[in-house]
Amino acid sequence: MKVREKPVGKSSSHKSQTSDVVVIGAGIIGLAIAYSLLRAGKSVRIIERSKPGIGQSTKTGGGIRLAHGSELNIQLTQLSFDTWLNFEKYFNIDPFYRTTGHLFLTAESENVLLSQAALLERMKVDYDLLSTSQMSSYWPQLSSMNFSKGLYCREGGYLDQHRVIKGYVDTVVSNGVKLLTGTQVDGLLKVNERISGVTTSAGKFHAEWVVNAAGPYAGEVADLVGCQIPFVSRRHELLVLEESAAVPEEIPWLIDMDRQVHMRPDGSGRALIGGFLGHDEATDPNTYDPDLSEEWSKEVRREASHSFCITNPESKVLKGWSGLYPGTVDYMPVIDETLPGLITAAGFSGTGLMHAPIVGEIVADLTMSTKRNLVDISSLNSTRFTKESQILESTGF
Repeated sequence: MKVREKPVGKSSSHKSQTSDVVVIGAGIIGLAIAYSLLRAGKSVRIIERSKPGIGQSTKTGGGIRLAHGSELNIQLTQLSFDTWLNFEKYFNIDPFYRTTGHLFLTAESENVLLSQAALLERMKVDYDLLSTSQMSSYWPQLSSMNFSKGLYCREGGYLDQHRVIKGYVDTVVSNGVKLLTGTQVDGLLKVNERISGVTTSAGKFHAEWVVNAAGPYAGEVADLVGCQIPFVSRRHELLVLEESAAVPEEIPWLIDMDRQVHMRPDGSGRALIGGFLGHDEATDPNTYDPDLSEEWSKEVRREASHSFCITNPESKVLKGWSGLYPGTVDYMPVIDETLPGLITAAGFSGTGLMHAPIVGEIVADLTMSTKRNLVDISSLNSTRFTKESQILESTGF
């Protein structure tokens, strides 16, 4: 990812209650935005209602993948990839990135898989379309699966999102970003029809720009100034099976497109399993249950056993949790200057982690008088939901 050739350094001096930019939210998106703004020479204050990364950023499987249902999502991953491959060099902490690749599988939707392959071809992403016999040859452990076709994307894998959050927090705070935790934003300030800061439980904070990176609470922030953006949070669940599951390290991240279940190795024979299983209803972020559903746990173990023929329905659960995919009705994010002085960067539908580095650069660009125009984000504007033409992302899991 190309960034301005300006080393990270102390942010410019500013009054205690004033900064160039106020970022609402210290999840992975807010932190990446703060990092890019810092590199661009901006003074930054982050307002976080809880603690950094304690919301949805650390409740994912840590996946980084190039296979998506839209050209734009593929492009955003491509432009973020360098950061993940070189994270330790940039942030002085190993994110434990592991390359697994992703194997999308189907017995019922070969046309969808072929369309996905054509999209990857256009975007110059390395992939293979595999027959049943080829998959068995590459991974003998998968020879019992009953899929007719697989699409294998070699690049991509997973990392430890907790270490990523730590890397970002340590870097931005040590270089001058003001991080205010346990603080609720309850209003936006306005001067001459331009957003000029925020009011919070800790007082007022003034800024030239305010960035709404509040994840599942981005809709509440938008509502403060009358912006009706159809953000939707969808509950998802993940569990880790104990070492006795004996899942081989060398298999890729497996995605059953028909049953909506996925599994990847998690080290030492463990497996991480998840999937909507056809249920991705909207969930209120203020009332959702963060605990693992026992009913879902039984169902997903049964489905994973049926799909991948490696684990069994009685495999013991080491741990499990639920989280939210803060998204929109079309599964694509909003990135735009929603009102003069107010930038929105939210609604990533599960791609926030993998796209955070380039999103940070895009948002920093929006605050600059000279634009680099890194990516065409015109289709991600907040007014698109009143129009007929919408991008729909189809490979979220």
